[in-house]
Amino acid sequence: MAPHTPSSSKLHSPPPYEDQTSPYFLPSSDNPGVQLVTQQLNGSNYINWNRSMITALMAKNKLAFVDGSIQRPLHSDLLYAQWLRCNSMVVSWLRNSVVPEISSSIMYIDDASLIWSDLRDRFSQGNFARICQLKQQLLTLKQGSEDVGAYFTKLRILWDEYKDFQPARWCTCDSCRCHSSRKWSEFQMQECSMQFLIGLNPSYSQIRSQIISTTPLPSLQKIFALVLQEERQRSIEQQSPVISTEIQGSMINATGTARGRGGKGKFLCTNCGKTSHTVDKLFELIGYPPGYGRGRGKSQGYSTEGNRSINQMSAPKAAVFPQGSPALSTSDMAKMISYLQTQMQVSSSPAPAQQISAPTKADVYNFGGVSPSVIASPPFSGSFTGDCDWEG
Repeated sequence: MAPHTPSSSKLHSPPPYEDQTSPYFLPSSDNPGVQLVTQQLNGSNYINWNRSMITALMAKNKLAFVDGSIQRPLHSDLLYAQWLRCNSMVVSWLRNSVVPEISSSIMYIDDASLIWSDLRDRFSQGNFARICQLKQQLLTLKQGSEDVGAYFTKLRILWDEYKDFQPARWCTCDSCRCHSSRKWSEFQMQECSMQFLIGLNPSYSQIRSQIISTTPLPSLQKIFALVLQEERQRSIEQQSPVISTEIQGSMINATGTARGRGGKGKFLCTNCGKTSHTVDKLFELIGYPPGYGRGRGKSQGYSTEGNRSINQMSAPKAAVFPQGSPALSTSDMAKMISYLQTQMQVSSSPAPAQQISAPTKADVYNFGGVSPSVIASPPFSGSFTGDCDWEG
């Protein structure tokens, strides 16, 4: 019978530092400059930092170097050199994961487990004090001016930390029939759901009443989805009238038309609001075209300046006298009227008539600086007796 020989797998088993499942294994991607967590420890965020570091060290398979599972071996141990390499790597990661002020205080500690315990003793608060602080923050947490998403995120951060401090109820019976662990978890979720509904603004009272009256109570994620849907629906209802008004105004300004009854397009003036024309064709602003309204009392000038001149020509004759001219005396008026009557008789009679000298420059000055040629014929005929009823 052949002697028993050990299997080849046992004879050629790799050392621990070459086994990828061993804590002593260091892949090429690991280096001392790596920062395992994005949020560095600053003293007040120790609980969140601690949980993040535990997760990162477990992913690196190096948690045993900080929780005391692997102690420092003797110098004569074959794994001492490899332990020293792994320990130095974890120490570098811990120093990179804290702020510079805290890093300088642990610079001369070479054991990763000692650094871990030192940070825990310095920054870990007492459970009772922290629970009271979290409970107070939960009771005073309200939505306020924040949206539903931001309010829900704050609540979950506080509630998860508060739940972590509470003891977990485990089943004590021999064969589990009470499901105490599941019931305790459901109770925690119901408490968080009620806290979320209580902190909502009063405007969500209707949706809150509908959720509370539901049996059984929906899950926390379902409640958050319902409230978030209500918030989005309200935002759509508030924006709809504004959007429709802006679109309608932009269409009117762009095309100059508005839809009337029966779907037919009509012109719409943005100046007067009438539908017979547009603002770029409003005659009161751009002037009337030549020949417009002839025979109906409309002015025939195209521009507004022409309209003013035509209106001035059709004004009463007294309007041609310059403003501020001196008043005419009775004798001056009589001379002027006599001169005009003589000119009318000369033009209407073929026989030679007595020539009356035209007013001199001095007479024109006495008339108020107005030349007789610019004064039209008076609207009366016949002889003048000399009596002027202008004096009363």
